[in-house]
Amino acid sequence: MTRMRRAPWWVYVVAIGGLNIARQILFPPAQVGTAVTVGLFFAVLAIGFAVVTVVHALIAPRARE
Repeated sequence: MTRMRRAPWWVYVVAIGGLNIARQILFPPAQVGTAVTVGLFFAVLAIGFAVVTVVHALIAPRARE
């Protein structure tokens, strides 16, 4: 059975931080409200984590088993 290895922690921090900056530009918290801002944050967090994990699994070389 193969296990999907995760990327280094700093890749997640950089990717999710950048996505949150883009989210704040596209959906300014002052215009969408607190509940929507929190919901969008968690959506960006989940999607960012999934995308980074999949991209890393596709790009990173596999170790021989």
